[in-house]
Amino acid sequence: MFASLKSPSIRQIWAAWAFRSLLLIGALFVAGYFGLLNSELALLCGAWLLLSLLTSLVMTNGWHAAIFFRLSGFADLAFGLFLIAHSGGAQSPLWWTLIIGPLGFAAVDGIILAPLWTVGALASAYILTYASLGLDPYPLRTILTYALILLPSSMLLAWLEKNLIDGLRFPAQDTHPLAERVRRAERSRANELVRMAVEINSSLNVDEVLDLALDLSTRAVISGDGHEHKLRCALLLLTDDGFEVVASRHLRPDKQQIVLITDTGALSRALVRGDSLLARNPDQDPDLKQLPGLWECCDVFVAPLTYQLETYGILLYGHPTLRFFNKERRDLLSAIAQQVSVALHNARLYESLETEKKRISELEEEAQKKLARDLHDGPIQTIAAITMRVNFARRLMDRDPEEAAEELMRVEDMARQTTREIRHMLFTIRPLILERSGLVAALNQLADKENEIHHQNVLIETDSELPHELDLGKQGALFYIAEEAVNNARKHAEAAHIWVRLRGEDDQFIIEVEDDGVGFNVGSVDAYYEQRGSLGFVNMRERADLIDGILHIESAEGKGTRITLSILLEPSQITENMAEQP
Repeated sequence: MFASLKSPSIRQIWAAWAFRSLLLIGALFVAGYFGLLNSELALLCGAWLLLSLLTSLVMTNGWHAAIFFRLSGFADLAFGLFLIAHSGGAQSPLWWTLIIGPLGFAAVDGIILAPLWTVGALASAYILTYASLGLDPYPLRTILTYALILLPSSMLLAWLEKNLIDGLRFPAQDTHPLAERVRRAERSRANELVRMAVEINSSLNVDEVLDLALDLSTRAVISGDGHEHKLRCALLLLTDDGFEVVASRHLRPDKQQIVLITDTGALSRALVRGDSLLARNPDQDPDLKQLPGLWECCDVFVAPLTYQLETYGILLYGHPTLRFFNKERRDLLSAIAQQVSVALHNARLYESLETEKKRISELEEEAQKKLARDLHDGPIQTIAAITMRVNFARRLMDRDPEEAAEELMRVEDMARQTTREIRHMLFTIRPLILERSGLVAALNQLADKENEIHHQNVLIETDSELPHELDLGKQGALFYIAEEAVNNARKHAEAAHIWVRLRGEDDQFIIEVEDDGVGFNVGSVDAYYEQRGSLGFVNMRERADLIDGILHIESAEGKGTRITLSILLEPSQITENMAEQP
């Protein structure tokens, strides 16, 4: 029988004890108010509290909690009758203390069993009280009246207890799907943030990186509660004079340029520190007040975009709520700024590579055009002349055989010269000796061919020790620039001598081409050079840029020309010898 009884929970045990304690304290106040408080009544209440405390401790430890809880209900009714008996009997103002027992039954046994336990406990307590103490029985009318009150009261308390528990359980049960919805929303938001971060890192388009950066920032700090418009954000790229606003959200700057006025502004301080910072009162900041869209913001978070000691710009966030940018949001936005910095670095690097690729393509196209011009102006013209002379020699065969033989000898000389010119062109396009023996050997062969074909005196001068092991691409660019400079001097300078000098200075490799020709006005030629038929100087500068070289041209009318190209060396190349030994 007792095994089938429902055990109370720990919450119910201590809730019943707390309720019992409050009612007993209230009973003492009521007895004192009516002048019925005495030592016996106070001792009885104290014993009741002590006994219920010990019983609660026993039930908490799991010792027959179901049995002790029901017995405590009987004890509550018994103590209630004792209180009534010692406080005036039928005229006692403490009859309401009998409600303690039914409340305990209702908490555990529900709306059906609680009234039965109440009636049984009341009858048993009355009989025991009357039999053990020999008290006069209370008036039957009073007992029946309170029994009728206790029966619906216990039913009402049981119903209230059940609905109270259900009410308490309902939010707990409802929070499970709510919590699941919240978790799903957070997972979806996290997945979206990861997706946007991946898109930023994988994008090689600067404009796309800028837009994705602001979208990612907004999604990261705003949880989709409809307040996205309150967040002001902008991406500023560094310029020579300050910053340029290249992308923004809910800011609408009146101007796109921000000039750094003093070192005390938020943007200036962020640049100096190289780390993010939180600024207040943007309308008073020398830098931030240039963006009126931030004036209504209480906090402005500034995150510099730096990567590998290079600064690209700043991410700027503002919000009208004070202390909106807590540590969690600041850390998150700083992490986004780092990702954006890497993405900008990669995008700029890709753009640089694309630009170099385009320039190389243009240089190759220009080289093809140059080859076509040289072929047209040289070998093709000579071959046409050979054709005409052969035809002339054929006609002479019948009239003057000796003159025809001399003409054929001149044709042979022209054919040999044409062969040398074509070989020289092939040599300048791809000098195989450069790949086999290096730059110095290739320049020596160039000088020999210039002297052999064009009778141009080209002198190669090198230091006894030169840095060597330049990569083949740089050697090719150096050879092309030297060959172009020699050709320009031969064709336009009317120079008797051309000197090509190679030397090393500290951490630089320098190649110099000098002639004693007529010279020219450098400024005038640079201003109108692209309008001319040849782009020799332009190509030389572009090829110098491809190897991070510095090209300098010195010339004056009547004083010859000197073209100097210098490139930085790797540390391992500074003390090495590049000159090929004969």
